[in-house]
Amino acid sequence: MAGLDLREELKRAVKLHPRVVAQSLFAKAQDLQKIAAALPVFLPFRGKSYKSAMWVIDWDHRIPSRDYVLRLYAFYSAQGKTVGELAFADRLAQIEQEDIFPEFDVSDFAGLSADEIYEAEGPVGGEIKSFRLVSEWRREIDTKSARKAEQIARASAHFQEVASENRARPPGLGDLEAAEWCPPSESGHERWGVDVWYLRSFNGMVGEGTAFLVDLEEERVVRQRDFQFRAG
Repeated sequence: MAGLDLREELKRAVKLHPRVVAQSLFAKAQDLQKIAAALPVFLPFRGKSYKSAMWVIDWDHRIPSRDYVLRLYAFYSAQGKTVGELAFADRLAQIEQEDIFPEFDVSDFAGLSADEIYEAEGPVGGEIKSFRLVSEWRREIDTKSARKAEQIARASAHFQEVASENRARPPGLGDLEAAEWCPPSESGHERWGVDVWYLRSFNGMVGEGTAFLVDLEEERVVRQRDFQFRAG
């Protein structure tokens, strides 16, 4: 983890939403140890390194809370961490102004500034679910990497099988598309990859497709999954 132990960072300095504190959730050291033990491997984006991180346990906008949101804000520089801490302090001040009565909703800590942003949800007292990279730049793929990923996917047996099963697919659905970067914490693969999407059907409201995770270094498809989306 590039010299930074994210599990220890969580146990040592996690920040709790005031509504989480008010409900006495995650007040014991073993609560944080349980979460830390279940964390996946986080690797910084290609060529980068983590210099610091900020963990936040956020609330689910319910009283009493049934779930919680775990947020990781990872930084490539000390300056980035300073900006993130200031943003957290500003949001905390906003929440404290909103927090008049328990039955009133208040803001959470989503959308703070960081180089990499991850979030996961889980039931209070239960296992944390899969992490998602939610940084806006995840869909910003340079042209060279995008074209290479699409070519690798097209030449794979994975795509050939899917394409052969969908010969009647309308041409208006487009071609293979390099859609987003996928980190190891999501895929379980040893390095970052590019998710290449292939839309199989779309009725104007609901679409279905297949995503091929491409390892650009090994030049192969390492995972295949189906996905569904709803327009709007």
